[in-house]
Formats: sequence, structure tokens, C-alpha cells
Amino acid sequence: MNVITSDTTITRPPDQVFEYLADASRLPEWQPSVEEASAEPAGVFEVGVKGSERRRTPGGVQTIHWEVTECEPGALWAVQGTDGPVRAHTAIALTAVDGGTRVDYRIWFEGRGIGKVIAKLATRGARTEVPESLALLKQHLEVAGG
Repeated sequence: MNVITSDTTITRPPDQVFEYLADASRLPEWQPSVEEASAEPAGVFEVGVKGSERRRTPGGVQTIHWEVTECEPGALWAVQGTDGPVRAHTAIALTAVDGGTRVDYRIWFEGRGIGKVIAKLATRGARTEVPESLALLKQHLEVAGG
């Protein structure tokens, strides 16, 4: 398993960072390849919530379904893909630090069948996109005010 990790510090309290990043409808604001996203039920942050997103990938726009696997408001948010040949696993840990929140982001891809090859491509793309996404997250929460 090839895990991509990245981190940033945001000058906002953990609960505010969590509410923003766990809100599926806001994904397009800080993840450049996401065109739209939603969760059912909207605004609920707990294990078992299901969501979907339309994401631009090298193979074209794909609809990806996911489920929340871990949730500790203000501290941890984790989701995993639920269908398709490649399933992303994402875990975001939040830690209060002097003046804000440290965000530790981890993502890895599980490939099934032909998805094993695609997972390698997804990993390569994530190496660039994850730091860009965290920079946008920081920008939206600090400059734009979330």
C-alpha cells in the first residue's frame, strides 16, 4: 500500500476546520478535480453517512461513491470508496496547535482487477493534488473565512 501524506496548519480552531472539510458540498471549493459532491443526509457528520462526487480523472469525469468510516468531530474524518475498480481511502486528522489546527491528510488507493493499474496512476496524481488541495483548504478557511 502506497500512502500519500501531506499536512498543513490552519489558523482556525479544529471544530471550524472539521465542519468545513467534512461538508461534502464544499469539496469542489478545495479539491480541484471535484466538480460537485453531496452526502445523504446533508449536514450529518457520523460513521455510515454515504456520499458521492463527480471528479475529473485521467479517464474522464467519474462519479465516485463513498462512505464515512471514522468520525470524531473536530478530530478525525475518514471515508472510503464503495464501488468501482479503484477505491480511495482517505483519513484526515486534526490536532489543536498554538494558533490553530494541524491537518494531517492521508490517502491510499485499493485496486481490484484492472484497478490495480489504475490505482498506481491515481497515486501518482494524488502526490500533486493533495498538497494543492490542502493549500486551497487553508486559503478558504483563512482568507475567505470559510
